[in-house]
Parts: sequence; C-alpha cells; structure tokens
Amino acid sequence: SVGLNGVGIKAVNALSSDFKIQAFRDNKTRNLEFEKGELIYEDKKDQNLRDNEENGTFIEFTPDNTIFKKYKFRNDIIEEMIWNYVYLNNGLTFFFNKKKYKSDKGLHDLLKNKLNSEPLYPIVHLSGRDIEIAFTHDENYGEDYYSFVNGQHTTMGGSHLNAFRESFCKTIKDFYKKDFDSTDIRNSIVASISIKIEEPVFESQTKTKLGSQDIAPDGPTIRTFVSNYLKENLDNFLHKNPETSKLILSKILESERNRKELKGIQKLAKERAKKAKVHNKKL
Repeated sequence: SVGLNGVGIKAVNALSSDFKIQAFRDNKTRNLEFEKGELIYEDKKDQNLRDNEENGTFIEFTPDNTIFKKYKFRNDIIEEMIWNYVYLNNGLTFFFNKKKYKSDKGLHDLLKNKLNSEPLYPIVHLSGRDIEIAFTHDENYGEDYYSFVNGQHTTMGGSHLNAFRESFCKTIKDFYKKDFDSTDIRNSIVASISIKIEEPVFESQTKTKLGSQDIAPDGPTIRTFVSNYLKENLDNFLHKNPETSKLILSKILESERNRKELKGIQKLAKERAKKAKVHNKKL
C-alpha cells in the first residue's frame, strides 16, 4: 500500500453529508452507511448475494455543502487518476459517470496515450515481479518520464526513477559495447516505470517523490533491483529484436551528431562574440 493509516477515506467520510461503502467478496457483501462521519447503518455479518457479483468495492458519497459552499468535481483530474489506476492494474475496470475505463496492456497503453508524436520504434514493454517498464523514443527533444510506486504517481520521481535512468544507459552501453554519452542515449526517450516495495518512504506528505533506498527491509536496494532486472530482460529483448535494436542505435548516433554539431556552433559563436566586443572605456 502507499498510505498506512487509511487517512484518505476517513477524510472523505468526515467531509461528506452521506457516505456509503460496500464490499463484494466471493458472492457475499457487507455494507456501511454514514452521515457527516457518523455511522448510521452497518451489516453485522456477511450478506449472501443472489446473483454472481464480481469482487470489488462500491463507494458513494456527497460532499457536505455546509463545509463546501460551492463545489464542483474536476472531471479531467479524476479521469487522469482513474486512467493511472487501470494502467497499473491490468484488467481492472472503473466506471465513472457511465464511462468505462480499462487497460489490457498496462504501461504500454499509458505511453501510447501520452505520446505526442509517432514513436521511432514499437513501444518496448517489460513486466516482471514487482516491476513494470515501458519505453520508446520519439522526435521530441529531452526526456519524458511517468513513474509510480505501489500505485502512487510519483510526479517528482525519486530513487526508482534515478535507478531506471542510470541502469537503462548502462544496459545500452553494454549491449552495443560502446561508451555512449548518457544524454545521447536518453535524448527523446518517453518511458514509464512502476515498482512495488515494502514500507515505502516518501520525501513529503504528498508522496510525489520516493525516498526509499531498499525494496524491502531485508531486500536489495532499489538501484540493484532495477539494474539486475534491466540487465537481464532489456538485454534479452534487444538480442531477440534486432530491428528495434538498430533503430535505437540509429537514434543514439543521431543525438550524438546533433550534440557535437551544436557544441561546435556554440564554440564558434563564443569566438566571434569575443572578436566583436568593443573595448572603449568611455562606453
């Protein structure tokens, strides 16, 4: 889990005029109902269901208008959060305002929907125990990342993203047996990484940046975990998919050429600027 105390659902309940939560498990259900945070109804024991219901949880609430005088829901923010949940849980289905949200390919679908231009090669999607990675390169300049920990969108990255950026470059260098500049390898990359760890520690209460260094109290470091996974799985993928390997190499070499050309232009501009300076003490 991301949080440990259930503060989020308690806060929603306390700030709602009515709040209902119902759990469905193995064709049995239990229901709780509240008004302004006070319990008004509770199933004391499991209730049997007549129809075969899928397992899940139903939540319904109305914000308390004595606290929120004029409120409205930001559907764009809610939709983005729902999409993140379904990307991170293949097969999970959400219904919001009668619209269905579901992802079958996880982070692959996330990148596909986030790309602003055509990828240079098909999205590479790797998934293992407690880790999932997707990446490609496009025509844009810079680096674009989407990172997650236990379902939490870490918009400011953290130790897991740093480990991915470092390990990705090392694996690429080892595969091509050439010491490329890391900036050339990552230029134009669009990538997403999701990991699951025990007892996560974040650098702030907003949980936007992961501070944990270890996967678990007795487990390997996050850096080692990500590095070992990429070293084996990304290397295998590149060997098995030579066409993609060629396209990645071509993109790296193009970035290298552009960087060196730009560096040469900047050097020439500086030299010309020095010559053009006016040395007049009266100015």
